[in-house]
Amino acid sequence: MAFQSSVLRDGAWVTETVSFQDALKASTASKPAADPVSEAPTCGILSRTIVESPVAHWVLPVRLRSRNSNDIAFIGDHFVQISELRDDGQLHQILRKSDFGIRIRNATVLGATPQDSADNDPDDLIKSEDSDDSMQDATKPPTAERFPGLPPQMLVLVLENGDSVFLFIRKRIDGSLEFISTKYKNPTGLAYLGYHLCMSPTSSYMVTGSIQSAFVVYEIEPLKELNAQYMLKGSFNPVRSIRLRQFRGSILHMKFLYPRPQDQFHIIVLLLIARMEGPNGLPSTRMVYWEWEHGDELKTVFATEKPGARLPQEHQVPLLLIPLRFNSAFCIVSEHCIGIVNCALDDPHSFETLHNNPPSQTELHHGAAGPLWTAWARPFRRQKYFEKTDIIYLAREDGVIVHVEIEASGMMPQVTNVGAVGTNISTAFTTAYDVFADVFVIGGNSGPGGIWKLPARGDLTQVSTIPNWSPVIDLATTDEHSSWAAEDIANGNAPDRNAESIALKKPDRIFCTSGRGPNSSLTELRWGIQARIGLEFDYGQPVRQSWMFPVDIHGDMGFYALLSLPHSSDVLHLSSDLTNANALSPDACPFDTTSRTIHAVQNKHGLIVQITEASVTLVAPSQSSRHLHTDVLGSGDAVAENAFCKGGLVVISTHKGQASELHMLGIDQMNLSTAKSWDAQGEITCISMFSYLEQTLIVSGSVMDGSPWISIYSCDGSAIVSEALGSRKGVDAIASNSQIEAFTSISVLTEGVDGVVLVFGTRSGHLVTGRVAQQGFKQISVSVERLGMAPVSVFSASRFFGGEAAVLACCDNNLLIMTGFSQRHTKFQTKNAIWPTDSKDHSLPSPPINSVHCLEQSLSPFSGHMSLMMLAGSRVLLAEMWPHVGSVNRSIPLEGTPTRVMYSPTWKCLIVAHLKDNFSTLSFVDPDTGIFMSTPTDKNLDPRAQISGLSLPGDKVFGLGEWHYVKDGKTFPFLLVTTQMGMLLVVSIMSDEIETSNGRTRHIRYWTRHKKKVSQGAISSVAGDPAGLLFSVGSVLHWEVLDVLEKKLKPSKLFQLDSPAVTLQIKNGKACALTTHHSLQVIDMHMESETLDMSLIHSDEVSRFTWHSIELGDSVEHPGQWPVNLISARDGGIVGLWVPWGRRNQELGRVFEGQLARPVMKFRGGHTRPLWLSVDRERRYSSLFSTADGAEILGVSLDGSLQHFQMIDVELWRFLHLVQTLALVSSAISPFTHVISYQNGEVVEKDMDMDMDMGIDLEPQQYPEMMHIDGDVLQQCLDLRALKKLTAFGDGLDLFCEYLDGIANGVYTEGFRDDMEDGQERYLTLGYDILEYVLAPVF
Repeated sequence: MAFQSSVLRDGAWVTETVSFQDALKASTASKPAADPVSEAPTCGILSRTIVESPVAHWVLPVRLRSRNSNDIAFIGDHFVQISELRDDGQLHQILRKSDFGIRIRNATVLGATPQDSADNDPDDLIKSEDSDDSMQDATKPPTAERFPGLPPQMLVLVLENGDSVFLFIRKRIDGSLEFISTKYKNPTGLAYLGYHLCMSPTSSYMVTGSIQSAFVVYEIEPLKELNAQYMLKGSFNPVRSIRLRQFRGSILHMKFLYPRPQDQFHIIVLLLIARMEGPNGLPSTRMVYWEWEHGDELKTVFATEKPGARLPQEHQVPLLLIPLRFNSAFCIVSEHCIGIVNCALDDPHSFETLHNNPPSQTELHHGAAGPLWTAWARPFRRQKYFEKTDIIYLAREDGVIVHVEIEASGMMPQVTNVGAVGTNISTAFTTAYDVFADVFVIGGNSGPGGIWKLPARGDLTQVSTIPNWSPVIDLATTDEHSSWAAEDIANGNAPDRNAESIALKKPDRIFCTSGRGPNSSLTELRWGIQARIGLEFDYGQPVRQSWMFPVDIHGDMGFYALLSLPHSSDVLHLSSDLTNANALSPDACPFDTTSRTIHAVQNKHGLIVQITEASVTLVAPSQSSRHLHTDVLGSGDAVAENAFCKGGLVVISTHKGQASELHMLGIDQMNLSTAKSWDAQGEITCISMFSYLEQTLIVSGSVMDGSPWISIYSCDGSAIVSEALGSRKGVDAIASNSQIEAFTSISVLTEGVDGVVLVFGTRSGHLVTGRVAQQGFKQISVSVERLGMAPVSVFSASRFFGGEAAVLACCDNNLLIMTGFSQRHTKFQTKNAIWPTDSKDHSLPSPPINSVHCLEQSLSPFSGHMSLMMLAGSRVLLAEMWPHVGSVNRSIPLEGTPTRVMYSPTWKCLIVAHLKDNFSTLSFVDPDTGIFMSTPTDKNLDPRAQISGLSLPGDKVFGLGEWHYVKDGKTFPFLLVTTQMGMLLVVSIMSDEIETSNGRTRHIRYWTRHKKKVSQGAISSVAGDPAGLLFSVGSVLHWEVLDVLEKKLKPSKLFQLDSPAVTLQIKNGKACALTTHHSLQVIDMHMESETLDMSLIHSDEVSRFTWHSIELGDSVEHPGQWPVNLISARDGGIVGLWVPWGRRNQELGRVFEGQLARPVMKFRGGHTRPLWLSVDRERRYSSLFSTADGAEILGVSLDGSLQHFQMIDVELWRFLHLVQTLALVSSAISPFTHVISYQNGEVVEKDMDMDMDMGIDLEPQQYPEMMHIDGDVLQQCLDLRALKKLTAFGDGLDLFCEYLDGIANGVYTEGFRDDMEDGQERYLTLGYDILEYVLAPVF
């Protein structure tokens, strides 16, 4: 029985059909509290790129620095990366530029190639640039020093707005490198100008073509004239004249042809144009050329209309157009043949077609049709060689490379199959110079690229890998909370988010699916400095510390490796090339091997000082001496616990009762004598020495009364400073929140008349830095910060790293380097993780480093590199690193294309859905080891190739998630899987341990518990609820419950969506469905009734084509205000939508909206910041948390770029928006883009050279379109320290100070306006502090 009834639902009266049973249930059920009605929050969103895309569209050999540099330019959508190819076959990063602010549409090289220059000795043609010692950031401020002249070549970029950028590299006065650019604006306003781009062989003309029926010819000034302009004025105008030419049709290809050797001033440009012809309008491709002499009037040259010659039928859709080096000839590469025109100027044209048998396709090919030729390159040869013979390498998309040789006399190509490389090839393909081989540099497509060498009469060999983790379609972090309101916080058990205990956990890690086909992988995204392992061996027993010194034994150069074991020492002799290592026997060894080594050093004269627990040993190239502590100190039981040597002085500490005693020793040639002994404060745990005001002082860390003490002594034993750390002024509040334990080690960062900086490690995971000012020890400043949970050990770097003093530290089995010491904060501003990597196997995890030694002289021949000797338990590693901070990713190979990845907090592993032999399968991967630890089974636990339901060939997993089913108060975890062919699987998982060669390891077995096949289409998404399952089949939403008795899912309700759902979520009986074409929709599922149909209660006012969404919320303290749904659109847009839960049938509220350079495929949250950044990261400057537990929000794009999103309050948004507006109208920050301003909520584009005061609205209005802040623009302002310059225009400074006063009601600017002398500087300093806070590293 049923009846109609009016029901008050979500604040509105609605008429519903109610059954008698539902009415009885409603009358007896307890009435829940009404949802609070809140307004949409007012906030902004800040986005920034934290990992740039690795995808390069062009790879060009170019000499941007000098004639002797073997540089390769990698050019992507938004970056230019210059790397040097060195003799070891590895690419070493030189300089990177990514501040264009607009997409790069095309690129070419201006200037003669090496083979076009005068014939030089090949051995002298290209050499390594040793002076370019590091990877530089192109955003550093330039100096006034001018480059003495232009390099032989420049890069020419065409941006998306049609502007041309001429780019080269010069060296600053301090030796660092910078990009110098000149922009030439789009002279025509043509859309898509630069889609085609070519440069004449003499670099005197350039042509840019549009996809519209037009192209532009640029007459380029001679390089000698450009060089003269630059040397005179520091700038140059590269374009002498231009000419626009319009025609009928579309350009397919465009190239300059080579003139005859005797007519170098002859210019020929060839276009392949497609147009509709004939009465039926059939497409036809014609080749049209224009020719002229250098200097001719371009208006006259292009005045005539040319019909052109029709290409043969087999070349109507040409893939490549390749100019040949002689006779103005060219060849056209089509899908099945190669055509050659002997001379483009002949009429009629002689067209020879070669039908060859292409190599069979490889396993890397994707697609139903055959693979296509995608790129070509010409190898390096002498110029005279090319007068008679031309060589072309053709590359195919599936990795095949063929060698095409054409003789000038016969003009018939000889095609030889070179072989296949293990990567897909796109347009990022070129050859590079090498004395003995042809070198192929491949950017990679659908997987990593690499460098291959083809020696004469040899085989193709890969020598290195170029990382490329795109395409990326899914992202996962090891965060255990999937909701913005973490479970414990949502249940009212929220701890203080500012407490240190919240952050005392290992940071979450980031994984993404990478690639396609056999080169697919699961990639862990990591950030820091790469250390390439060159030598590694397992010593068989734990090594506590190690040292390595060069040694000359009877003219034989080599190295001594000194290993400190738990109770003894061992010494290895390594050959100079590190190919041989021999352990020295105790009898033949000049070192003390009977006791543990606690310190070792080699002075500038080559004398090695080894200090063990029992002796001091002096080792010279031709002699050695050993001095026992019992003899030197006159004590029968003297055992050294800590020691240090500096110059000719040695200090050691020994145990004495409940304290320690210090002993100062002097070295005189091969002799050792006692200078002074005295009692120290407390029990010493570490010691060191430093120079200060022409005297050598001893610094010690000790423990007394349970507290760590810092003491400084003179060489005669006088105590200059001796204080407990807790009593030292300047110790941060973090020290009071956790117990700081004893010091473990001391490193001297800098010493001299300007002051001394000391760095201490502690057993409690804290890092202590102390600065001794020039004025005296009474002004020692001390700062404490947390690095980790395990003890911190610090080690001195033997040299500056990237131009800055550095200290190495080991903590939590991680190695990091700290630079950029701030005198103001008494802290290191920059800390970067060091990731030891194996160049032969990128899937291996980085070894857990517990100790490191920095060699005095780098083993690398390249300056700026640093060699490290690292210890990981019993493993000894030698590695090389250089000052380049970036992605150091780890790739775990998969056997097929991945479609989904997730992290399971229940099973503590990654679950990857991928193809294997054209069948979908699931793999459970240990995130630490990368081991696949799962086996699919049937219900009887017998192994199978796939679980039931994944046996359809070609089927792909679309949905993957966990489902916690509740029955009788018990929770049962399942895995949910949906597929393209309409399968819904409920998967059971069982974990146990099995015996392997490495001992007992965890193993997972999984099988299908329930499955359901639908015939209506793909199941695009699924969500689990304790009562049932919600999934989308096409555009139909299904709600089904699990019948335990019948053991199958039973349909309950249906709802017709406007388009398929890409994500589903169940909240308080409501379904939140993000649809592909109609944005977010909220459906009332009426779970309290079995008869009421589902109904739409909230939707977006705009139909959006979407990819993904995630919920953001600052706090659970105000129910209804949060969360905001961050949604990514397929056009690159983002929008924040708020659901008015208490107001039925109301549209979703729009909180903010913005546009990104690339669309986000997937959002994920995670606590990814390293411990030293997260432990004291509290709410500051009116910032907001993105989740209730302070997780970071990340978004990955298809091209592999990773972005970070964070919400900001209105006061902070107003300040950041002002800085962004000032930056966008500044040619120093945004030199390549038009000025964008907002007036009355409308976007207005202005030329960047216009006066800033002409109509630029600096006071932002709170429209949703205005609430997005581009963090990449802010990053440039921070890198260039440009705030003072930006605020010098108009009312910029007044608004700058006003908006800072408005943050947190002026608490951060109190007293600034009363400071007449330094008030402005204090405002600017606060501005930089805010930028550093919001732009702090995320992982």
